[in-house]
Amino acid sequence: MSIQSLFPDEPPYIQYLGQESFFGGNAPLDKSVGYIVVIGFGALFSIITTGLVFLDSYFGSKKKMTSESFNTAGRMIKTGLTASVIVSQWTWAATLLQSSNVAWAYGVSGPFW
Repeated sequence: MSIQSLFPDEPPYIQYLGQESFFGGNAPLDKSVGYIVVIGFGALFSIITTGLVFLDSYFGSKKKMTSESFNTAGRMIKTGLTASVIVSQWTWAATLLQSSNVAWAYGVSGPFW
């Protein structure tokens, strides 16, 4: 069985069939660049987050923040939003898995329908 019998109309990606890399086996950047980007962005965002937490503790409210206050947003969230959050937390995994299943069966546009 040849490739031509599998794809009689020759789709545009036929030239890449069997290749392991789009770049012909050569990475576009060194491995060290990837490590620098990941560690650099991690450090940068850690510093930004630490600074924002410090500024919030200095200029923000001075009342004690507990885990209960954090989870309930200081009891400022109404019942409707709380219910919608609970429903979304229950259903997100099933929805994600089903959309993947539909995409496998019907292609990329399947989950949109």
